[in-house]
Amino acid sequence: MRIQEKITGRPVFQSLRENRNFLFLLLFFAVLPLLVSSSFLYLFQANQHLLAEKTPQIVFLFHLAAVPAMAFALTPTTFIAVISGYFFGWYGLAGILISYPLAAVLGLKFGGAARRFVSRTSFETNPEVGAFLEKIRRDGFPMIVFARLSPVLPFAMTNVALSVLKLSLLPFMAATMIGMFPRTFIFFMLGKDASEIWTFLLNPTLEGLHALFPLVFIVVSTAGLLWVGRRALARQTRRESLAPSPLGEEG
Repeated sequence: MRIQEKITGRPVFQSLRENRNFLFLLLFFAVLPLLVSSSFLYLFQANQHLLAEKTPQIVFLFHLAAVPAMAFALTPTTFIAVISGYFFGWYGLAGILISYPLAAVLGLKFGGAARRFVSRTSFETNPEVGAFLEKIRRDGFPMIVFARLSPVLPFAMTNVALSVLKLSLLPFMAATMIGMFPRTFIFFMLGKDASEIWTFLLNPTLEGLHALFPLVFIVVSTAGLLWVGRRALARQTRRESLAPSPLGEEG
């Protein structure tokens, strides 16, 4: 309990106050895709005749434009998955598998730059927070997998949050694809089988067995993230228990 009290103690809250702009940034990137996606919906609906042409050029241009749209929080990733499935079929899935990791890397770099711009100090300036983040980095790969798996954590917001950990690029991309593929594939198939795409996008209700998948993803991802956090706390506890006490040093 001692380490949990320290993690939630005054030094950490002081660090959060100093970086409150970063918390507002996370909220901004969580809300922005929902606000902007309605404009994209109107744009796609007005020009759906262009998407109906399943030429390699159209598939390429659509997914090329999807990279910055997802990275900069202009549209949710599920929106791209549904559109790809409906208009491009299996060619769309290939486009998603290429555009998603590119958007994740671009979003990570952009999120890191945005974090440094809005935050006056780094989280690492607090020794306790820095040590805790270092322990989390050791489980960075499974943490990314579980974070991407969650349907309630927006893609762009997660990019900004993960930029704090300064993770290696290739493991980040691999974990991103492993975590995002299950829920992305579900929405891709829903788009592929949709009878009327715009009705579904305006009211993306899931029926039957499909309705269970988001709940399963939420449970698994939440349990996984808690597991990563508890492992980091356990490492922090062992580190402090092995550290020499000030009395021992004086003696």
